Amino acid sequence: MRRKAYMIALAGIGALAIVGCQSAPAGGGASAPPAAAAPEVKQAVQQEPKSLVTQEEAGIKLRVDMPEIAWFLEHAQPGPLIPALKQEAVPQGIGYVEEKNWLLVTHYREKGQSSLLTVIDAGTGKLVKAHELYKEQGVPYTGHAGGITASKQNVWISSDGKAYRLKKETLIQAEDEAKLVFEGALATDTRASFTAYADGVLWVGEFAQGASYPTSKTHYMTNRDGKEHKAWAAGYKLDPDTDDLPAGKAGAAGEPAVPDYILSLPDMVQGIEVDKGRIVLSQSYGRNAASSLIIHKQPLAEAPHQTVKIGNSSVPVWFLDSQTKQKELAAPPMTEGIVTVKGKLHVLFESAAKPYMTSSSYPLDHIYTLVLP
Repeated sequence: MRRKAYMIALAGIGALAIVGCQSAPAGGGASAPPAAAAPEVKQAVQQEPKSLVTQEEAGIKLRVDMPEIAWFLEHAQPGPLIPALKQEAVPQGIGYVEEKNWLLVTHYREKGQSSLLTVIDAGTGKLVKAHELYKEQGVPYTGHAGGITASKQNVWISSDGKAYRLKKETLIQAEDEAKLVFEGALATDTRASFTAYADGVLWVGEFAQGASYPTSKTHYMTNRDGKEHKAWAAGYKLDPDTDDLPAGKAGAAGEPAVPDYILSLPDMVQGIEVDKGRIVLSQSYGRNAASSLIIHKQPLAEAPHQTVKIGNSSVPVWFLDSQTKQKELAAPPMTEGIVTVKGKLHVLFESAAKPYMTSSSYPLDHIYTLVLP
């Protein structure tokens, strides 16, 4: 079916500055000498300090008709505006801090700038604060910041094979625009493209797509449908007291920690949510193809589908394949992280970020919320 492009009309309101001038009086005869000009008084113009981040509409002008996403558009609702789009930051991961009712969004930036963490009040949809992220004092974190999740005591941000840790209380107490320095990191056996937390387990998974986004060949597995999977989500049981890896569990000298569980995943997964007996995958690739929200039953109560040897450990593996799949929903292009808040799946998009907005078929500058069927 041929797609029809349409324009989104945006109303603009201009401000007119009126400048007054005084003309010389008319009259004949000798004129009086001109009065001395009053000295010009220059008034200082006080400028408001420039904010690190704003929460503004992106200025979307064009979307393409995509019949395949009609169900999503009918049932999903626009939620909070995605912050930092006007600052050219690209949103990636989304998490939730229940005790504050905060949505957390991670963004990467170009030109060596530090990645960002923005905080949104989930009740009002308004931006609470924004932070630049640092690996250590004076060393900006410039990673992709692909995933973010909150466990009992910590916030975890994933990329580049690691899940970086911040104490939740550090984030809660930080003033707006304070620089946040990671307080630890968990080296994983995945690319760490996204992360999620549920039932005491930190999940860290990876995006796989051809030669552009390769994964370890040790992750290549044939699922129960006879199809090859190339990606893992590794699950790590956290210590219930420290909310970190148990003592002795971390890999030596930066080596990856051995996971307690492995989910074998299809390609192109951008985010994962583990909630109430099911697992939801956000799957997307490309600016013009519809995304998918794929709902699987939670398989961990079953006997492992397979095991793999990592070092001296045998780790159980479960496939997310046709035998666990319950439903697949088409969504607009470029879905990223997902998180469930009060029974609604919150879906983040990167399509309205500056690098993609004019070339994406259906850019969205809001987080969308959806009650899954």
